[in-house]
Amino acid sequence: MSQQPGWYDDPQDDQNLRYWDGVQWSHHTSPKRMPGLDQAGQGGGHHEPGPADQPAQVWGGQGPSGGQEQGRWGGQEQGRWGGQQQGQWSAPMPGADDPWGQQPQRRDTTPDGQPLAGWGMRLLARIVDGILLSLVTGFVILPLVDPTLLEDYTTWITTADPASALDVPEGLASGLMRVSLVSLVVGLAYEILMLRLVGATVGKLVTGLRVRMRETPGQLPWGAAAIRGLVWQGPSAINGFGQIFMLLNGLWPLWDGKRQALHDKAARTNVVRNR
Repeated sequence: MSQQPGWYDDPQDDQNLRYWDGVQWSHHTSPKRMPGLDQAGQGGGHHEPGPADQPAQVWGGQGPSGGQEQGRWGGQEQGRWGGQQQGQWSAPMPGADDPWGQQPQRRDTTPDGQPLAGWGMRLLARIVDGILLSLVTGFVILPLVDPTLLEDYTTWITTADPASALDVPEGLASGLMRVSLVSLVVGLAYEILMLRLVGATVGKLVTGLRVRMRETPGQLPWGAAAIRGLVWQGPSAINGFGQIFMLLNGLWPLWDGKRQALHDKAARTNVVRNR
């Protein structure tokens, strides 16, 4: 049975904590810091709490390697905030505000604490995927379409009367439709299979990102991978509205409080940082 995600003693350095995402150790670490007990109960003026006052530790309970991992502070401690702090604490997320997602913030996490990907890194991943898909689709399409299709399309674009630009010649229209369908099938197969089997597309693997269910870590089920792929790739087959929807979908994480695009919301997924 997989251990719950969270911050545990780093198996490589006993001075640090390391984040366990429910499947494997991540690259996110944080130094163990004890709250300022030396100042607890001191008088001499009002103290305004600042970032240094925040406790930073996660201990007590069972670690991912099995067995009980008792925090070095253990038991109950009297903190400067007053009251009693239990042996299990919340660990700080490193970094400040960073729209590219290089330094995830405390508020930008899944419910179990895994850092969410920034919009810029997601865009970079999609660019890598787009280049790869263009190459793969080109090799698949070549034997299925007339070799003169590109030349016919270029000729039509440069010579067509603007008033009748929508009147595509029948032969050219059927060829373009075939290209669109092949592109859609290749894109869907790539997106769904990669997410289900690997948890990320090639672009996301290159940029250190991974897709998971928002509420639970681990491998995506087939249903979630299929829904996510259909909502992302499907509108590309619809002229006009489809392109507008895809643009809005891609920009949605910029203002969404959970950093989800529309296809994330449909599949209940999040894109997270894996390193």
